[in-house]
Parts: sequence; structure tokens; C-alpha cells
Amino acid sequence: MKVGYPPEVTTSETDGVPVRVVRRLTTPALLAGSVVAWIVLWRDGVPSLASSFLASIIMVAGVLLLERTMPRPGLETRRPGTLRSDVAFTALTAIVAVAVPSLVVIPLGQAAGSVFGARTIWPGRMPLWASAVAAVLVADLTSYWWHRLQHTTGESWLWRLHSVHHSPRHFDFWMGARVHPLDTLGFTIVSYGVLAALGTPRVAIEISAFFAAMVGAVHHTRVDTDCGLLNRVLPFADHHVVHHSILPHDAGNYGNITTLFDQLFGTYRAPTPRGCAPVGAWSLAESYPQGAYAFQLLSPFGRFWRQATSSATLRHVESRTAALGSEM
Repeated sequence: MKVGYPPEVTTSETDGVPVRVVRRLTTPALLAGSVVAWIVLWRDGVPSLASSFLASIIMVAGVLLLERTMPRPGLETRRPGTLRSDVAFTALTAIVAVAVPSLVVIPLGQAAGSVFGARTIWPGRMPLWASAVAAVLVADLTSYWWHRLQHTTGESWLWRLHSVHHSPRHFDFWMGARVHPLDTLGFTIVSYGVLAALGTPRVAIEISAFFAAMVGAVHHTRVDTDCGLLNRVLPFADHHVVHHSILPHDAGNYGNITTLFDQLFGTYRAPTPRGCAPVGAWSLAESYPQGAYAFQLLSPFGRFWRQATSSATLRHVESRTAALGSEM
């Protein structure tokens, strides 16, 4: 058992086979259903961007229903007054993560690729499904390193922006989109701007962007999951919650779309289907305003950053870990 974790209760000790199957397959099935819905809508002539927004409704409704009916034990309860801020972030992040790639990043990336002669790099005769899979892998590789740099460059601007996403001390669907818009924009440029510059077909990029958004939905959820070996391909909630741990030795799990590059580069951390460390950000103060939307947008900058990090945080980490250990 890892230091700082509550005692782990295995599923075999508490659950029958049907319950274990539900915990393992429900969120993967929801992810697959949203992808199938996108394909059906697009084949019926619905524009790709509209298909993404319509299919995402299935994901959002499904995740929220599962969070109410299958909540994961052991996570801190969302504090009163924090939901409005996270919902506002969700709306903004959805626009930046889904609409901006199609309307802004892809055209600019294509223009840059034409200027530098890079648009001939992407194989021109690949079938769409192969281009989409390749686009997911390329986007995952570039965003993996971007994400890893955010966590390993101290209090750089990369971390300051990304710390907004790690500021919640609760873990659920709505906190998953608490991402600073400049952070989201950085991810979209690194992931989809590069693809566009290489000459990747627009539809393949939009499929990869939609898929990344749906994976983000299923790995930021308090649904009680135990996805087992499926986490060796995609990051589900029992895998990604480790990435949000406030404990330094849990640093890892940087893959945003798959877990392949975490395994390749040695940053894969084992899932915690039962019992997990407290979640949060190592550099943020205990007094960080969890429900203050305007402050969270401004927190990476100037005096707001000083306020966000004042009286932080080794003592904060140690006190939270000690409190958890006293319950063991």
C-alpha cells in the first residue's frame, strides 16, 4: 500500500461479478457510444463541428447520471459554492477545445504548413479511419510532452496556467473542464495546429479533437470505475485521478488521450480503483478560492499568483496526508 493512501479495498472483497463488470465497462461503453453517435451524425450529413456538439450531449448526460448512481467512495465532497464556477469553465472550455480548433487553429496551421512546405508530410492516400487514428496518436504525443513540461518546469508560466486545472480538491465531471482558456489554447495549438501544418485532413483532426474531449470527460469523473487493463490503452478515471494527487511521488500519467506514451517514457502510474490520495495542486494555498471564477482566471498573473500560492503548501500537503493517515 502506498504511503498517504487510505486502505485499499479490492473489488473481490466487496462486489459480485455483475458489479465488477459494471465498474469496468460502463464508462468505456459510454465513450464508445459517443464516438458511434458522432459517426452516425456525420454520415447523415451533419457538419463535423455540429456532430461533435450533439454527440457530446450523450457523454455529458451519461456521465452526470453515472456520478449520481455510481459515485466513487473516498473522494472529498465538492464544497458549497464551487459548482457555478466549474460550470462556467465547462462552457468556455467546450468552445475553446471543440470550436476553436475547427474555426481558428486548423486554418492557421494549414497556412503555416503551406508557408514552410510541411503540408506534404502527411500521407495523402490514407483512408479516413487510418488518418483519424494517426491524428489521435500524433496529438497525444505532442500534448503528452506539453503536459509533462507543465508539471516539471517549476513555477513557470506553463505551470501557472495549468495549476488552475489542478486547483480543485474535489474530482468530478465539472472540475475536469476547470482549465484556463490560455492553457486550453496551448493544448489545441500544440496538438491540432501541428497536425494541420503537416497536412492532416480536416475531418481527421476534428475527429481526434472530439475523441480527446470525450476521453477527458470519462477520465475526469467521480464515477466508481475499475477499468483494469483498459487503462493500458486509454486513461479512465481510476487511472487519471492519480495524476491529480497532491503527493509528489504520484507525479505522472501525463497522457491526455491514451496512456501509451506514459508507458513508453516511464511515467505510467498504477490506477487506484479503491482508495486514492487527496487531490489538488502542490503549489497552491489552502485558502485558494474554489468558487471564485474571476480569481481563477486571473490566478496565474502578478499579485493574484502571489495570493494563490501564499502560505502554501508543503505544510498543506503534509497536513492533508497526516489527516488521511490518522483515519487508516
